[in-house]
Amino acid sequence: MKRAIETHHYVTRLNEDFLQCAVFDSDGTNARLLGVEYIISYKIFSALPEEERKLWHSHLYEIKHGLWINPGVPEALQRSELEKLAGTYGKFWCTWQSDRGDKIPLGLPVLMMSPQESSPGLISEEAIRARDKRYDVSSTYLAQTRADIDVGLGAVHPSADHWKKNGKGFVIELKEVDMVKGSM
Repeated sequence: MKRAIETHHYVTRLNEDFLQCAVFDSDGTNARLLGVEYIISYKIFSALPEEERKLWHSHLYEIKHGLWINPGVPEALQRSELEKLAGTYGKFWCTWQSDRGDKIPLGLPVLMMSPQESSPGLISEEAIRARDKRYDVSSTYLAQTRADIDVGLGAVHPSADHWKKNGKGFVIELKEVDMVKGSM
């Protein structure tokens, strides 16, 4: 991971096992829509084909370590939801890489991964401190209060976070194909 971006998710829960998120680069009035993240439960994740599981990342680390925050929501009020989210998996397609300076969405979508405890998933301490200061939170305190959050199964599913096992991710390649004519 050569770049890390701060994301702001606006979430709709479709049911207990599936959420969809519009992902922005800030919570300001000029926020740019970066892409979409789908979030699924362990139940759905474990039923996916192995090849599909490689595209999904776990959320346990970012929640337990205070990287996932809900600004303005007291920790006690969000605790129940965080406990549910800790055992979920996300697939985030970034269509606008604004951190590169792109003025509009350019190029192909990029599959993003979540922060993790090992490189290349580490987030810089400087970025965390800046975020904490901006929202008047303490990631250290949040990590302490969330230390007992577990996924209920003892560990993250072994098929998640594929990049951690081999240091490789996935890219989309553009290929021109003939259009299929259909009837409407």
